[in-house]
Amino acid sequence: MNIATVMDEMGAALATIAGLNVFPFSANRITPPAVIVGWPDPLTYDATLQRGKDRFTLPLYVVVGKVEARSARDRLAVYLDGAAAGSVKAALERHTFTTCDSVRVTEVRVDAVTVAGVEYLGAIFQTDVIGPGGS
Repeated sequence: MNIATVMDEMGAALATIAGLNVFPFSANRITPPAVIVGWPDPLTYDATLQRGKDRFTLPLYVVVGKVEARSARDRLAVYLDGAAAGSVKAALERHTFTTCDSVRVTEVRVDAVTVAGVEYLGAIFQTDVIGPGGS
């Protein structure tokens, strides 16, 4: 399973959320609201015998605006909703992935997220990815 293609496909799934700027890679400059697909931590090889499955956690960093702004709070609440049209969880879990077997949002934490020295109100979503290990 190629991590870069999984990151790209996650970006494509998240691009279905209207108005959300998507970066399926590390970004030095962003315009909120935005989501950045992070690198896996950890990556577990051989989750099943004989290279059957690999598993990793990909963090998603969603940033919406100034930490103290009420409008940022309201916008972030839509992305945190488990089923709304702007839901990060719903966008990922309704997408049919071709690069891996399963993508599931396991948790989210609201926090200040710093990108290129700028602090934003944001959330860090943890996703559990399972896919073919190889031969």
